[in-house]
Amino acid sequence: MRYFVEQVASGAAILDANGDGNLDVFFPQPKALGACKGKIHEKLRSRLYLGDGKGHFTLAKDPFGGVETDYGIAAAVGDFDNDGRPDLYVCCFGKNKLFHNNGDGTFKDVTAKAGVEVGGFSTGAVWFDYDGDGLLDLYVLRYCEWSVETDIPCLGPNGERDNCSPHIYTPARNRLFHNNGNGTFTDVTAKAGVSPEPRRSLGVAAIDIDGDGKLDLFVANDLGPNYLMHNKGDGTFEDIGMQQGVSVGADGHHQANMGVAVGDYNNTGRPSVLVTTFANEPFTLYRNEGGFFTDVSEEVGIAAPTKPYLAFGTGFLDTRNSGRLDLFFANGHVSPFAYLKNSMYTYKERNQLLILGDTGIYSEAKEALPKDDVRIHRGAVFGDFDNDGRTDILVTATDDRPTLMRNKTEGGNWLTLKLTSANGCCTPIGTKCTATFKGRKLTRWEIGGGSYGGDSDQRVHFGLGNADKVDELEIKWMSGKVQTLKDVKVNQILSIKEPKP
Repeated sequence: MRYFVEQVASGAAILDANGDGNLDVFFPQPKALGACKGKIHEKLRSRLYLGDGKGHFTLAKDPFGGVETDYGIAAAVGDFDNDGRPDLYVCCFGKNKLFHNNGDGTFKDVTAKAGVEVGGFSTGAVWFDYDGDGLLDLYVLRYCEWSVETDIPCLGPNGERDNCSPHIYTPARNRLFHNNGNGTFTDVTAKAGVSPEPRRSLGVAAIDIDGDGKLDLFVANDLGPNYLMHNKGDGTFEDIGMQQGVSVGADGHHQANMGVAVGDYNNTGRPSVLVTTFANEPFTLYRNEGGFFTDVSEEVGIAAPTKPYLAFGTGFLDTRNSGRLDLFFANGHVSPFAYLKNSMYTYKERNQLLILGDTGIYSEAKEALPKDDVRIHRGAVFGDFDNDGRTDILVTATDDRPTLMRNKTEGGNWLTLKLTSANGCCTPIGTKCTATFKGRKLTRWEIGGGSYGGDSDQRVHFGLGNADKVDELEIKWMSGKVQTLKDVKVNQILSIKEPKP
């Protein structure tokens, strides 16, 4: 039996659950559905693994007080009550859950009190403060109107059960919840205009796309135009994706957009956006030109190596601490019979790492990743699990174990920033950080969301090459306050708190 929901599988989320300064990992767990119930003997439940800061993990015992989620797909990390502890929102097929962090590695289910129990088929979420009141709001992705009862059996070229095209199910509408500041939220979806029409959303990132001091939303939509929801600053949003050139592919057609990566790969101080797509559609890099975007996938060398693959998770990361942002893709097809449709395709695929060269062109580093990791990959999250200043990669896969790839690249100095806002929020999404060193200037953000199915390490990382110090570090907080530090030492995790007024 193969149900439609199973093709998206589950992601993962990185957070410091117990406040010890080390990164932990949460895995939302799917459940047996319909005819599959009773055939799986292992009890399936979400899992939290506590890290020791040296790259080793221990499975937490009952961190959620016996509360289980429905069919888990994704998770979003954010300190919604500004108590300095990251909370966890779990997206499911069924009903979503909000878990409040108790501060000791355990969590309390506060979904009912908060009023964020979204039902149906949710594929992701992002925390971000859209109205500038110092409180994180919640945007929830929904994919389509599907249930076990309405499941349609689709057949592959060989007559066996295959995954259906999303076209046969009605798209769903995303939801926006405003944080009231008292542990409750109000659904402001219609008022804010964040979901003007239902679409099949899979990836989301919150970022100030135009530098006006307000957080916008980029949403990757499957088989439909992407959203670029511009924050108008009055509590409402406007979709400007088509005008900005990020809604469709280079040929003007809708793509099967899945994962999202955001980063300033060309050092302009502006965030560009990449989306992963279906096989035979090149992954697409939209370069931010400061008022509009240009599809530069061919120009920068991304199109050709990615065209044969299908990817969900993705991210910009500085794998070599060189000051240049490379690209990772978690590849895996959705059809077991892909090879019958095109001999170039396989169900299980290898992942890809594309390295950014001195000339601004990406090239594939095939030897950088484990050769035997050929699976149906889905989620990808990024973080420095052993606190050695090198970004590691965690990838999930359908019906298989996750893979943690520890970065062993030699050389390159670094600086990692752990930020806290003036009101105590330990996940100040949107904070812009600029490092100046040896005549270079790099910009990084604390990005909300990104990739697919989870959240990465929300500390801000700079690769510095052979620089022995950062001459100037500028922190632009979402409050508008600018903080400047001089002669910052390299190779350290630096905690910075926004000064109070």
